[in-house]
Amino acid sequence: MAPRSPFFAFASGAERLLARAGVRLDADSGVLVAWSGGADSTFLLRVLLVLSEKHGFPLAALHVEHGIRGEESRRDAAFCLETGKKLGVPTRVVSVDVPAVCKTTGESVETAARRLRYDALRNELSSRPGFRYIATAHNRDDAAETVLFRLLRGCGTDGAGGIPVARGDLIRPILDVPAKTIRETLSSLGIDFVCDSTNADPFCARNYLRNEVLPRLGTITPDPGKMLSEAARRFREDDDYLSSLAAAVPLSDRTDRAALAALPDPILKRVLFSEFAALSPVMPEAVHIDAAVAQIRKERDGRIAFPAGTFFSCVGGTARFETAADPSEPVPVTLAPGGTPIPFSGDVAGFYRFGHASETIGFSNVYNLSKKVILSSATIEGSVTVRAPLPGDRIVYGGATHEVRTVLSQHKVPRELRGNYPLFCDGGGVFWIPGLAVRDGCDGRECAGEVIVFTISGGISDRVKEYAGRRRVKSEGDVL
Repeated sequence: MAPRSPFFAFASGAERLLARAGVRLDADSGVLVAWSGGADSTFLLRVLLVLSEKHGFPLAALHVEHGIRGEESRRDAAFCLETGKKLGVPTRVVSVDVPAVCKTTGESVETAARRLRYDALRNELSSRPGFRYIATAHNRDDAAETVLFRLLRGCGTDGAGGIPVARGDLIRPILDVPAKTIRETLSSLGIDFVCDSTNADPFCARNYLRNEVLPRLGTITPDPGKMLSEAARRFREDDDYLSSLAAAVPLSDRTDRAALAALPDPILKRVLFSEFAALSPVMPEAVHIDAAVAQIRKERDGRIAFPAGTFFSCVGGTARFETAADPSEPVPVTLAPGGTPIPFSGDVAGFYRFGHASETIGFSNVYNLSKKVILSSATIEGSVTVRAPLPGDRIVYGGATHEVRTVLSQHKVPRELRGNYPLFCDGGGVFWIPGLAVRDGCDGRECAGEVIVFTISGGISDRVKEYAGRRRVKSEGDVL
C-alpha cells in the first residue's frame, strides 16, 4: 500500500471548502493551476495532485512570465518547467510584456499584469479539452489583506466579503490555509519554491498590510487573519441576501425612474451594478453608482458618464444605461449647422469664424449658456477634434506644462466625469479644456486678424457649471 501523501489532510480540507461553495471535482473537471513557482502556488499544486489522483481529473499548470523582473523572472519560469516535468504535471510558460502594455493603456503595472495573466489563463483553459477550472493560490492571509484593503477604500458588503472560494471558472482551494502553515509545511518536507523580490516592496499597499499591519494586529487578537476571514464570511452572507432581493426586481422596473427611486439604496445600487455589467466588462467605481442614485432622485433630467463610454441617462420617467462611441476616438469639429455632437460626453461642440474679435461681442451675449473661448485663428494647427483624455495628455498654460488629469483633479471635476471629459485638440495637442484651461499663446481677444469661437454645451459641460469657477484658470486665453 502506497504511503499517504503529507498533503492528504490539506487536500481533504480543500475538497470540503470547495463543496461548500458548490464545486465538486470529478473526472470531467480538469483543473489548470496558475503557478508562479512561489510557496503558495507550489503548495496548491501539491494539494491538487492528491485530489487529481483521487478523482481522476486532468491537471496542468501555466506560468505567466510578465517581463518585469528580468533574470529573476526567467529563473522562475525555468523552475516551473523543470519542477512540472518532475511531478508529471504538463506545464507551459507564456510571456507577456507588461511594461509595454502599461505605456499604451496607462494602466498600473499591477493592474495590467493581473489582466494579462488572467487572459493567458483563460486562453489556456479554453485550449485544453476537458478542463473546467482555473485554480489560484490565494490563502487566508491574502483574504485578510483583501478585506483590510477594501475597507480602507470605503467598500460595501460586496467588497468586505473578500475573496470568494469560487466564482465562475475560478476556484481557490487553499483559501482557508494560513500563509505560515504553507511555508512551514513546504520547509519541513524540503520542497523548493521561488521568491518574488517585489513581495518585499514596502511601497506596495498589499505588502505593507501583509508585512506591517497584520502582524501588529496580532497584538490585539491572536489570529487576525482568522477573525477577518470570519467577518468576510458574514459580509458575504449579507451581500448574498441583498443581491437576491435586487435580482428579484422586475425587468420593467429596472428602467422606470419612479420604481427605482422607491427602492432602498442597498437594493437600488445592486440593480444599477447588474444593469451596467450587462453592457460593459469594466467595473464601475462606487462614485459612479452614487452619482447615478443621486440623479435618479433629482427632479431634473441628467446624464452620468460611466467607464468604457457608457452613460446613465435620466429623462422624464425613464432611467437607463446607454452605450456611446469610443471616447478615445477623435470627433472632427466642423462648421456644420447646429454644431457637432460629441457622443461620448453628450455635448454639442460649436465652431464659428469671425473676421475680428470685436465681431464676437453680440455672439457672446447670445451664447452665454455655453462654455466658450475666443482663439486666434493663426494659432490653431491643422484640423480640430474633440476627444476624451488619454494617458500622458498635457496642456501648456500659465507659463507651465500641466498634465490634463492633474488639471481635472485640481479643479475638483467629479471623478465619474474625468474619463469622458471633452478635450479640444489640434495638431499641437490639447488647446482647450472647456471651463478650465486654454493653451498659452492662443488668446484671440486682442487679435487683429481672424478669430475662432469654440463652444460646448448640453452634456458634461452642463455639469461643469456645478464646480467650474471655484478655481478660475489664470492664462492668456482665459475662458469667457
